[in-house]
Amino acid sequence: MFCSFSRNIKQIKLILVLVILIIVWTLVWPLFRFVVQEIPPLVFRMSAGIPAAIILLLIAKIRSKKLIIPKKNWTSLILISLFNVTLWQVLMLYGVSLLGGGRAAVLGYTMPVWAVMVAAMMGYEKITISSFIALCLGVFGVISLAAGIDFFSNWVGIFVMLMAGFSWGVGTIILKYGGLKFDAFVIAGWQQLIGILPIIPFAILWDLNNIGDPDYRHFLVLIFAIFFASAYTYWAYFVVLKNFTVTVTSISVMMVPVLAILIDTLYLGLSISYYDLCALLMIVMGIFVAAKKPFNKEN
Repeated sequence: MFCSFSRNIKQIKLILVLVILIIVWTLVWPLFRFVVQEIPPLVFRMSAGIPAAIILLLIAKIRSKKLIIPKKNWTSLILISLFNVTLWQVLMLYGVSLLGGGRAAVLGYTMPVWAVMVAAMMGYEKITISSFIALCLGVFGVISLAAGIDFFSNWVGIFVMLMAGFSWGVGTIILKYGGLKFDAFVIAGWQQLIGILPIIPFAILWDLNNIGDPDYRHFLVLIFAIFFASAYTYWAYFVVLKNFTVTVTSISVMMVPVLAILIDTLYLGLSISYYDLCALLMIVMGIFVAAKKPFNKEN
């Protein structure tokens, strides 16, 4: 009975971690769209990532966890950091500045579809009918979104966000199958630190001179980015992937672009076209099919 009670408490805690993760991810899109208007993406990413890495590694050290990563795991760790931090964060921030929060979220959260495709190409999963359907739905969703926002005027933003989603999908597969069986704080901390290092010289040489006139609201968003969007999300995502199936994680991810679109509509006063709704519906369906794999009996 005691074991059952402990197990239930653990499950409740994990669900709470997942719910907070979804909420934070949703808030990221409108907040980051606001902050990059005054603080350039590379400077913002550097300013949030370095403190977040220090916080995560300090927590790991306080928990008496070893911070040393064996040499055999460094390849996986570097690749995860490159795809999940360097590329995803930079591309996402530029995508938000080009397209807006809701539309960028819809394209960025094609991640599960990309993850299924990458897993098939890397031999972790077989290409199934569901994978093909998910890919088609995702492609049609992107075409619908492109038609609604004038593709030729916004093609850079669309391409940037698709590459961001692809990068996150690759990083997720490596994180899941890369053999990193360490404490979540250790992995998240090293991810942040390694992923930020390539950004620092570009931020100093390129973006530092482009800082606008930030006020206290921008610095509040920066604090949010340090503790929640950087430190918490990378720790929580590792915990969620470790304890939940990819199916549960991917289906949960579907809530983020939906909520981001609602925020754009209700609080930012942006109009949502039928093209946007159609794109959202098809991409969410694609994510659902990719996650559930209903035509793959082995899964």
